[in-house]
Amino acid sequence: MTAFADAFHELRTGWRPRATMSVAAFGVAALVPLAVGDARVADLANGLYLAGAAVGLAFVVGIAGLPSLAQGAFVAVGAVVAAHLLAAGAPTAVAAALGGVGGGAAGALVGYAFARLPPAGFAAATWIVSWLVALALLSVTWFLGGSQGLVVSGGPSTSQHYELALALTGLAALAYTALARAPFGLRLAAARDREPAARALGVPVLHIRAVAVAGSGAVAGVAGALGVQLAGVADPTQYGPFLSFKLIVVVLIGGALAPLGAPAGMLVLGVLSVAADVVGRLENVAASRAHTLLTAIMLLGIVSLGWAGIVRAPRRLRRASAGPGPGRSAPATLEARGLGKSYGSVTAAEDVALSIEPGRITALVGPNGSGKTTVLRMIAGALPPDAGTIDAPRGSVARTLQATAVFPSLTPLEHVLVASAGRRSRSGVIRSLFATPQARAEDAAYVAHARAFLDRFGLPHDVPAGELPVSDQRALMLASARATGASVLLIDEPTAGASAAEASRIVQLLRSLRDEGLALLVVEHNLGVVRRLADRVLVLDAGRVIADGPPDAVAADERVRAAYLGARRL
Repeated sequence: MTAFADAFHELRTGWRPRATMSVAAFGVAALVPLAVGDARVADLANGLYLAGAAVGLAFVVGIAGLPSLAQGAFVAVGAVVAAHLLAAGAPTAVAAALGGVGGGAAGALVGYAFARLPPAGFAAATWIVSWLVALALLSVTWFLGGSQGLVVSGGPSTSQHYELALALTGLAALAYTALARAPFGLRLAAARDREPAARALGVPVLHIRAVAVAGSGAVAGVAGALGVQLAGVADPTQYGPFLSFKLIVVVLIGGALAPLGAPAGMLVLGVLSVAADVVGRLENVAASRAHTLLTAIMLLGIVSLGWAGIVRAPRRLRRASAGPGPGRSAPATLEARGLGKSYGSVTAAEDVALSIEPGRITALVGPNGSGKTTVLRMIAGALPPDAGTIDAPRGSVARTLQATAVFPSLTPLEHVLVASAGRRSRSGVIRSLFATPQARAEDAAYVAHARAFLDRFGLPHDVPAGELPVSDQRALMLASARATGASVLLIDEPTAGASAAEASRIVQLLRSLRDEGLALLVVEHNLGVVRRLADRVLVLDAGRVIADGPPDAVAADERVRAAYLGARRL
């Protein structure tokens, strides 16, 4: 009972007028069958099934940033599976569930195959998938009976299908909301904003994108399974590439960053379809051609005007009671021996050895082209060495990038939550969907800890990171790296472009991390910062270490002074 009471309390405190309007809209929509005839109810039910599929697509487009043009193909897969099951006498619920499994499996296949591509490449690849599925449905008669179709009989009444379609759309919107606010959705958004920075924080980009596409495919599969029973016939011509095109237009019209944007877009498209019918009759144009032309014109207008959608993204608010935060990671030492890396005839690193120890800051210095970034990337695991070994406990290393690389659309609080997501044990997709008591308790603890963490770094909680001053963005990068729980931090050019005051702030933050017992390797070009910061300095020359020791000893080394510093001093 305590868990239910806590859940009700969180629901009540987080309730917003937008939620009231959404519930009221669904309540009114549920009464539609009482006011219109069966033929119109069937059309509305079919539209709602497609709206449910579009909600799944909106999550992939808006949160994951993947412009998928294969959602219609996933609908088709669900329809094929369900049509054969229903023809064999399977219950509607079984056909719908297995249709969802089929759509989800197709989505997983597409996700793992193409989610590593840039957005344009992903759109092209998924568009080809839609064409291949459409051609297969028409060419292989076993799938849906070829051009003759496959008759599907029985099942719920038209009004019951309408209510099922409305329920599917509502559940899909709730799932969108839950996952977008969960660590899974935040990590997707981070990868969407800046994939290299997300990878540096340990986000498994390909995996979570594939899971997102699989989830959208599962929703589309259920919609296809129920929609084919509503239609009473499995017609392969209904699952052509235009269906995928239509669904993404619906998402863009309504707004990909809002759970109810897709239903709103479907409503607009439905109204305009009526207008297209009128225009088609006046101009003696076939209805299908009029709809296609109208949809294409709408997409062109959306793209050219930079349309953000009818429904805007809701403001994300997080409340958390005080609770135990994540524990600190154990101190760790990173040892690298004999590291080597060549690019053709150019040697970027040769026989590099270093040790990064707890409670110490090691600075890696050298002129441009000396191999600093190459060594750092090898130690971080982003670049495989040609020779040598790196020994460090698994999951103990985190890295910041040289360029200022925050996620512009996420708040500092969400940055820290993205970074700490890999340490959670109860933040999986299923737990997040159902908001289990353990998942909610863990989320509250991590949010409270993240807020305290940001206060320590002197950062605001809820301002979009893209609006922060550069010095705050740099501090946020350090805070995010620390929040991963890694005990070895690799920091690349933390004071690049910083003023004296900003550099002093970064130095203090790095010292505080060292005082916590973390091991830090800092690549830095500002020799004054190195003198104030480092316990140990390594100097690279053409990929080789020519000096290694305390700052004063390195500064006195004649090879270092001759090769790098000239008249300057550390």
